[in-house]
Amino acid sequence: MDMTAMNKISYGLYVLTARCGSFSNGCIINTLAQVTSSPNRVSVTVNKSNYTCFMIAQSGRFNVSMIDTTAGFEMFTHFGFSSGRWEDKLYGTEFKYAENGVPYIPYNTCAYLSGEVVQQIDLGTHIMFIADVTAGEVLSDNAPMTYAYYHANVKPKPAAAPAADKNEVSGERWICNICGYIYEGHLPDDFICPLCKHGAADFSRLDDAAPKEEKPAEESGEEKWVCSVCGYVYEGALPEDFVCPICGVGADEFTKL
Repeated sequence: MDMTAMNKISYGLYVLTARCGSFSNGCIINTLAQVTSSPNRVSVTVNKSNYTCFMIAQSGRFNVSMIDTTAGFEMFTHFGFSSGRWEDKLYGTEFKYAENGVPYIPYNTCAYLSGEVVQQIDLGTHIMFIADVTAGEVLSDNAPMTYAYYHANVKPKPAAAPAADKNEVSGERWICNICGYIYEGHLPDDFICPLCKHGAADFSRLDDAAPKEEKPAEESGEEKWVCSVCGYVYEGALPEDFVCPICGVGADEFTKL
C-alpha cells in the first residue's frame, strides 16, 4: 500500500469504477472523503440512479481514480454524460486492473484507491458506501483537479449563438439533448454543438416562441423537463421514478421548462 496516495484526496472530481461479473463501468463523482485513518477508510456517495451505484452495491468493491489538472472536458463528457446502462464506457478506453479486479483509469489521473465496502448508508436519493482502503498508488506528480478548477478552467463557457439571418425565425430556440447548450435562431442541418460536438439531430426545439393564442404547456399537457446534469429534455408529465436515458440520474435532477 502506497500511503502517499491518501494525500491526493481533495474536494475534487473522480472517476468511480466498479465491476460485476465480466462487465465494468464508471461515472464521475465529487464525494470522496477519508473517514478514519485507523482503520484506513473512505466514503463515496453515489446517486441511486447511476448504474455504478447498483454495481457497487452488488459487488462490494470499487476503485476511485483521482482526476488531475491535465484532464480535458472530454473525460467528463465520456464518463459523466452517458449511462453505463446503454453503453460500455470502458470500451476503447485505456484502463488497468487493480488488485481487486476492478479497473482504474491511469491517464489524466494522479492516484487511485481501491475500496472494499464495509457499510452502506441509504441517504434517500443517494447511497454512501464506507469502505476499507485495500490498495492505492500515486500515478503522477500532477495536482488533483478541484471542483473550482474544473469550473474555472475546464468546463466550456457558454458560447453566443451566431446572428440569425433576416430570413430566419428569430424566436426559435434549440437545446442540445446531450450537454444542454442552447442555440438561438434557425438551426442549420449541419450544425455541430460547440460544447459536446454532437450534430443537429441531437437538438430539440424549445417552443418559447409559440403563438399567443396557444395554451401554456401546463394546460395543453405538453410539459417539458430538462435534466440539470446532461441537458436531456423530457416531454410530458415526468414520472417520479423516471431515470434519464442519457446520464442515468433520477427525476429529482430535472427542472421544469
